[in-house]
Amino acid sequence: MAAQLFLKECKQTARSLVYWLIILALLFNFTTQLGDMEIDKKPEPGQKSYGKMKSRDSELNMKSTLGKLTEEYWRESYTTYPIGFYKHVTLNEADDKKIGGILNEAAGIGSHEAAEKAVEAWYAAQKESKGLGSEDDPVYMEPLQVEPAEGLSAGRYAELMDEADKILGGGSNYTKENRENGVEIPMTYEDALAQYDMLIEKDRLTGGYARLFADYMVIFLGILPVFLSVTRGLRDRRSMMQELIYTRRCSSFTIMASRYLAMVAMLTIPALILSLVPLSKCMVYARTAGIAVDMLAFVKYVFGWLVPTIMAVTGVGMFFTELTDTAAAVLVQGVWWFTAVFCGMDSLRGGSYGWNLVPRHNTNMNWQGFNDGFSQLLANRIVYAAAGLVLMALTAFIYTQKRKGRLQIRGKIFANRKGKSEV
Repeated sequence: MAAQLFLKECKQTARSLVYWLIILALLFNFTTQLGDMEIDKKPEPGQKSYGKMKSRDSELNMKSTLGKLTEEYWRESYTTYPIGFYKHVTLNEADDKKIGGILNEAAGIGSHEAAEKAVEAWYAAQKESKGLGSEDDPVYMEPLQVEPAEGLSAGRYAELMDEADKILGGGSNYTKENRENGVEIPMTYEDALAQYDMLIEKDRLTGGYARLFADYMVIFLGILPVFLSVTRGLRDRRSMMQELIYTRRCSSFTIMASRYLAMVAMLTIPALILSLVPLSKCMVYARTAGIAVDMLAFVKYVFGWLVPTIMAVTGVGMFFTELTDTAAAVLVQGVWWFTAVFCGMDSLRGGSYGWNLVPRHNTNMNWQGFNDGFSQLLANRIVYAAAGLVLMALTAFIYTQKRKGRLQIRGKIFANRKGKSEV
């Protein structure tokens, strides 16, 4: 019975216009973001640039963070991204004095005049070191660095920066995440080669590109499934089939579980099919370079990275649709998705996944960051997969109550009030 219901629900999904629109959206996302993806080749000595990497030098990170605060304090203008969008912050006199006090303790810069002198001295030294004297000379200036005050401990420095971020309303350059990962330095040939070797040896090539694929796909899969589950939930009401369905003998849990699993499966299939494109590119490159690859990497990342998000979003759609008999789930999920996407902008390069519905890793490199944050990511994915199942079970419970004639928002359903078809 359950298998038959599952297959019927899969057919119902395949006949849904919304389902095919979702596939088109996923296809558009894939072709615009990854359609022209090329496999990175082994770096060669003597290249002009090898890209940039996050600095792991805590002293350099501290100097650079204090430099940013000094320059913004001098300009009396601060840049923050509280929910992922740019926000310009200008402080009142009281908060301006607080930032001045923080800078004074952290770097001995307690006034705007002192900040201006530090900025001017830094850029004058930059121009001199590059042999440029004219104001019109084009020159790339290194970001300002400021020496910390003598005796400033790492703990006190962190407290001061947290306080500055709080004054600015959050999302500033002084959050823990930005203090640790906000400084980029040029990669040397040795750095680039080491990163490439990790991609080949640790990730076996396909692992890195599977993460990049999952990063782009999870953004859309954090919102699109809710439209399918809402449409499916409202279809019975629109077609006036609820009373007939409520009188069936099949248990509520079986009906809801079959519907839920069918939608999750039908949304997973397009992701698996699309993953064959980057996989084939990896295979072609591996064949010419003599590299052994992980053939199942994309399958692992689809099920481990994408499916938990699909499960959670589908669960939200089913639960709120069954609870309210409306499309309220779209609004709920829209707000959650918006927050998740833009709050994840700080950790685009991977390694810090937290509890975000949309975990990001926008690079085929950084195996080390992925490895360091793997336990966190694993817990994240388990929680969202479990949340999806819990929401499905709650939907079945609500469905049961409605079959008994309860919890009706738009009028009671009186069919089967004696519970002949209850769970």
